[in-house]
Amino acid sequence: MASSFCSSSSLSPHLLDECWETVLKRLDDPLDHETLSLVSRKFLSLTNGLRTSLNVTDRLIPLLPALLRRFPNLTSITVTPSFTGDLNALLTQIASSDLSSLHSLSFSQRPTFPSTGLRDFALKFPTLKSLDCSRIRKVAPTDLELIGTCFPNLEELDLTLWEARDQLDENMEAVFAGPVEAMASGLQKLRKVSLGLSFLVRGPFLLIFCRKCESLEELSLGYLPDDLDQNAIADVIRLRPGLRSLTVDILGSENWLMSSVLIHALLSLKSLTCLNLSKMALSDVLFCGLADAGVPLRELNLRDCSGFSKSGLSYLLSKCNLLQNLDLGSVELTVPLEDPFVEWSLFLPNLISLTLGHCGNLNVTELTFFAVVQNCPLITKISMLISECPLSTKEVDEGSLMSLPVNCHVKILSLICSDALNDESVKMIASVCPNLEEIDLSLCGGITDRAALEVLKMCPKIRSLDVGYSGVAEFVVDFQVPALFRLNLSGLEISDETLSAISKNCCWLKYLNLESCNEITDKGVKKVVENCKQLRMMDLMSCEKVSADVVSWMVLASPSLRMLGPPPSFHLTDSHAELDLHYGCHLYSRMLFFRRI
Repeated sequence: MASSFCSSSSLSPHLLDECWETVLKRLDDPLDHETLSLVSRKFLSLTNGLRTSLNVTDRLIPLLPALLRRFPNLTSITVTPSFTGDLNALLTQIASSDLSSLHSLSFSQRPTFPSTGLRDFALKFPTLKSLDCSRIRKVAPTDLELIGTCFPNLEELDLTLWEARDQLDENMEAVFAGPVEAMASGLQKLRKVSLGLSFLVRGPFLLIFCRKCESLEELSLGYLPDDLDQNAIADVIRLRPGLRSLTVDILGSENWLMSSVLIHALLSLKSLTCLNLSKMALSDVLFCGLADAGVPLRELNLRDCSGFSKSGLSYLLSKCNLLQNLDLGSVELTVPLEDPFVEWSLFLPNLISLTLGHCGNLNVTELTFFAVVQNCPLITKISMLISECPLSTKEVDEGSLMSLPVNCHVKILSLICSDALNDESVKMIASVCPNLEEIDLSLCGGITDRAALEVLKMCPKIRSLDVGYSGVAEFVVDFQVPALFRLNLSGLEISDETLSAISKNCCWLKYLNLESCNEITDKGVKKVVENCKQLRMMDLMSCEKVSADVVSWMVLASPSLRMLGPPPSFHLTDSHAELDLHYGCHLYSRMLFFRRI
């Protein structure tokens, strides 16, 4: 897309910068800005101005001063967990830059709190609105006070997994009560806070914090220990009746029985639009109470919850006509049901996202999918684990496909681990989602190459396809697929010839996962690099027939390559580190960018 875009630039060389900015913002992949920046000084200036976020890694440190000058409109900086340098020095360096619009900072998973650097940072950016300092392993009382003193304009704060290892439990309240109150008193603009698995959720700390933060609207108490007093949570809720979003996620192995005290407190939240509960034993009393109170829910997450019946949940859903996001993953109803969502979908005309994966006794079939597609006209993202395909027991004919409901809004579909799926069922599903852009069929053992190819043919807008560890075998693509830029073939027994055909007909690929494709060799890998000129990321981990020598060749032959998971024969050396630095391709030990849907 970038090359075609560049060729059109000569047609209208005098467009206003504002017009070019509008066009650039609509590019599918922000990495295309890198290519465009090489076209002219004008494009270099425009793309530099559009960059708003920066992830800081070890290899970026030598270039950081230049990058901070190059991208003057950065609003967000994230120090990645892999960063091993001096965080205090880094924050001081950022504070000495000419940046002026920075409003978000993240430095999670650190051994200690960077007090010195953060003071310097606060002097330059006192208007910081978002701070993520989660997973700090050692916290001092003064660290809490520093947050409240330095950043009075904070609106979002993540203190998840904060620990105070040096303080004995019996001294915790005496040592930290004052600093907690001082921090909360300084955060009068705080709207959103995450406190999961932090010592701040125990004892009086949570109550002190929420009493002082009068602007609080979103409270996340994820990953709570199952011995936490429910009365403490109820007291907090009653303190903040204006809460719009509440997350209570229990860490215990068994579901946590919600008490009547906590239920009564939840029913007092008249402005609640987002409710996320996990690993709890709920009841119909809660659902009926929420429905009768007219709570304006837009998002409801009941993942791993149990203890309620169909009638209770049906009553709640029938009153939640504004609901947009619903997650019923792994729920356990008191009585097993066959396709209850065929009825529930009638209540949800505004639903946008739905998750129905791994439901213990909630039977999810093809009928569930088609009911959602037909009755939820705005649905764009569906994640289901289909346990039965009654409509696909016989060969699908064209007449059957014509009679199915069509929904042009569905863009993202995950059917991971749906062993009941076969080629006919996938064909039927693809036929009703003509504008599908992302589909995950990984771990679906009942499908073959035919199903994956049918999806690409019937949905020409497909940008991401995942068939990793599925029943797909060779996957010979013998037709052009210009829209596809992300493909996961991990665990498949594809050959070099198949890989060559894929690279010729899917030449716009940018992200390719070949992990554990044990039949491919250097020959197939080189064909991909030669044909896919826009390749950004590639995973060759556990590809036992790919040699270590191909890594250096790939980095030199593919200027666009930015991340590479090397084969098992490869061992990182200083010379490879130089390739990483000078050619911009980072060699990863684990690839995470394919875990999307």
